[in-house]
Amino acid sequence: MSKCVRSMQVVTLLILTACVNTQRRPANSGIATIGEDEIQAMHAVTAYDVVSRTHGEYLHSRGRQSLDSRIPEIPAHVFVDDTYYGDINTLKTVPASELSEVRFYQAYEAQYKFGSGHMGGVVQLITKR
Repeated sequence: MSKCVRSMQVVTLLILTACVNTQRRPANSGIATIGEDEIQAMHAVTAYDVVSRTHGEYLHSRGRQSLDSRIPEIPAHVFVDDTYYGDINTLKTVPASELSEVRFYQAYEAQYKFGSGHMGGVVQLITKR
């Protein structure tokens, strides 16, 4: 076997190993949490108000993931408890008084918890119910 083929096999093996290792949960969590006491202290009316005052970066698109302008920008998604609820504008329909916690997931944590398709991150609303 030539040195070139052997080198390619080693490189391929290293890439595959790196891909397998990225599936593990990171040691440092990218999850930020706001508790019920903080939510009440804000006197916020909706979940949108809570997010805008604490992590406003989730209200805006995370930018393009491609140079192709036909591919849309990637927004954050909203989950209520563990159920997909909609895009970031749905935060305006959830009263802050119903929230016990708000969690903010960066893209890599969102992929781990909620599956693929959440490259813009996730805002998870935990209700008092």
